[in-house]
Amino acid sequence: MSTMDKLDSDLHGLLPFEQDEVSQAYLTYLENGLPESSATKKNILVVGCGIAGMVSASLLRKAGHTVTIVEANTRVGGRIKTFRNTPEKTYFEDSSLSGEAGAMRIPDMHKLVQYLIDETGVEKQAFLNRSISKTDATSDQIDNPVRSDGSNEGANAGVPKGEIILPPATGNNFLHVNYRHVDRSVYDAKGADVNALLNYNLAENENVQSSILLDKAIGGLRRMVEEDPKTAWPKIIKDYGEYSMRRYLLEFVESDEHFSENAIEMIGVIENLASRMSYSFIQSFIELAIITSETPFWLIKGGTDLFSTAYFEQQNLDSVTYRNQTLVDLYKDTKTGQIRINTKISKFISTQAAQDQVNTDLLSHDSWDEVVVTVPFASFRTVHVWPEFSQRKRQAIRELHYDAATKVLLEFRERFWETDNNIYGGGSNTDLPNRYMYYPSERMGSEGGGVMLVSYAWADDARKWDPMSHYDRFCYALENVAITHAIHSKDATYEERLAAQQKIKDLCVFCPETYMKNQENIVGAASVSWMKNPYAFGEAAIFYPGQLDLFHKSIISSEWENKAHFAGEHASLKHAWIEGAIESAVNAALLVNENTLPKLS
Repeated sequence: MSTMDKLDSDLHGLLPFEQDEVSQAYLTYLENGLPESSATKKNILVVGCGIAGMVSASLLRKAGHTVTIVEANTRVGGRIKTFRNTPEKTYFEDSSLSGEAGAMRIPDMHKLVQYLIDETGVEKQAFLNRSISKTDATSDQIDNPVRSDGSNEGANAGVPKGEIILPPATGNNFLHVNYRHVDRSVYDAKGADVNALLNYNLAENENVQSSILLDKAIGGLRRMVEEDPKTAWPKIIKDYGEYSMRRYLLEFVESDEHFSENAIEMIGVIENLASRMSYSFIQSFIELAIITSETPFWLIKGGTDLFSTAYFEQQNLDSVTYRNQTLVDLYKDTKTGQIRINTKISKFISTQAAQDQVNTDLLSHDSWDEVVVTVPFASFRTVHVWPEFSQRKRQAIRELHYDAATKVLLEFRERFWETDNNIYGGGSNTDLPNRYMYYPSERMGSEGGGVMLVSYAWADDARKWDPMSHYDRFCYALENVAITHAIHSKDATYEERLAAQQKIKDLCVFCPETYMKNQENIVGAASVSWMKNPYAFGEAAIFYPGQLDLFHKSIISSEWENKAHFAGEHASLKHAWIEGAIESAVNAALLVNENTLPKLS
C-alpha cells in the first residue's frame, strides 16, 4: 500500500474544487486554451468520441495540433445517450418527451462540466434528488435556483456561501421494502420506530434510520476529510484501501458492539449499497459524498445528449471524426516510430457501406505522432496492441472492474405520481427488482404525461435484469411500479390491491397485451443495459478493493515513451461522472502539448 503522508497530485480528484489547484488550473485551460509550449505541432489520433475524446481533441486543435478522431459507434457522446423519437425509432407516444439512457444529473460542484455546458448555451434546470412541494416545483427556482449569501439565516441556514439553496423536502416519496409501504417523511421523522415501519428486526440500539447507522460508521472519516482532506485521504487509503464496503461495516465497532447482519442489510437496501457491498470501500465512500438528497444537481432540458452534441458541433469536430470504425489494431511502427491502426466497420449500413470501407482503408494507411485512448479499458481490451504496454498497465486494462447498470423507462399518459401521490421530483426506493425509481424533474406540474425512470439498478441488481428481453423488462417493471404506487387501504384484500394496481397500469402507454406479439415495435418504453453495450462494456469503472492504489497511477500514465496517453472517466477519481472524463481529457492534452502538469500545493 501507499505510504504517502500528503495527497499526491495524481489523486487531486478526491478534493473539493476550491481546494483542488489542479482542477482549478484545468478550468483556466478550458477557458483560455492550453499554455504555450515549445513542442512541435503534432499529428494526433484520438480513440473514442465520448466527452473525453471531444475535449482532448478540441484543446489540441486549438493549440495548433492536427487531430483525427476514430469512433466505433455511429453517434458521438459515448455514455451520454438520450432516448427520443427519431425517423428510425419511436420510443414515446408523446414525441416531445425524452428519457436518459446514460448521464442524467450533473452535480453543481462539478465546475468543469458546468463551464462547458454554459459555453454551449444549452438550457439547464435543477434535477431533484428529493421530492418537493408543487409550489416549489412550479416556481422559478427550478430554472434559476437561489444561492446562499452566507448569512446562515432563514433559507440560508446551513448552506455555505455560493451554494444552491434546495427547496425543502416533503418526504412524499416512498420506501417499499419487506412488504411494508412507508412515506419517506414518516420514516425520516425523529424518533421513528424503524422496526415497526420496515420490519428489519433490528436490535434495540440499531432501531434508527439507516442514514444514522451509516453516519456512525463513516461519520468520523467524513469529518477528517472535511477538516483536512490533503492529509486525511492518504491515511484513509492506507488504512482502508483493501477493504470492501461489507468488510468495513462488519469490522466497525462502537461501544464494543458491531453492526448486526440485519442492520447491514438495511443500510445496503436503503442507502443503495447492497449491490456494491463487495466493491471498494473507498469507491463507495467517495460516492456517498456526492449522491445525497442535499447535493444540488442540474439536468439538461430536453436531454443530456443536447449538450454533448452541441459541444461536438461548436468545436467543429465532425470534419475530423471517423464514425462506425471499430479499432482492431493499435501499434507503433518499428521503422518510423509512428502510431498506426487497423479498424473494421462496426455496423453494416447499406447507404454508407462504400464510404465506410474507404475510411477503413484510409485509416489503415495513415499514421500519427501520438495517440490519446479515451475508450473504457473493458472495451480497449479487445484491441491488439504492439509493442506491449508496461506490466501494470496491461493488468489494469485486463482487471479494472467495470460495473453493470441497467435502466428501464416507461411513459405514462398522466403524471399520476404528482396528481395522486403528490410527488414532485426525487425518487422512491424499493427492495423489489426495480430498486430505485426516479420521477421526472422536467415539466413538473404540467398537463399531460411524462417518462418515469422506473428502474435504475447497479451491479448485481442490474445483472438480474440483463437476461430479460426488453419486453419482459417493461412488464416486470410496470408490475412493480403499480405495486409501489397503488392507492388502497392497508387491510385491502388481494383483489382490491390488484384493482388499485391496474389503475396505474392503465395509465402506461406500454401495454403488455398489445405488444406481446409485436415486441420489435414497442412504444411507451425504453431500456438500456450498459454491460451489454458493445462499445461501453459497462456503466463505469468502479474499483474493487485495492484497485485504487494498485492501478490509478498506471491507468493515467503514458506509454510508448510518451506517445500513448489515456483519458476517460476511468482515468480520474470521479468514476461515472462527466467531470472525471473532462479532467482526464485536459490532463492528456497537456501531456501531448508537453506542458508542465499542475500540482497540488
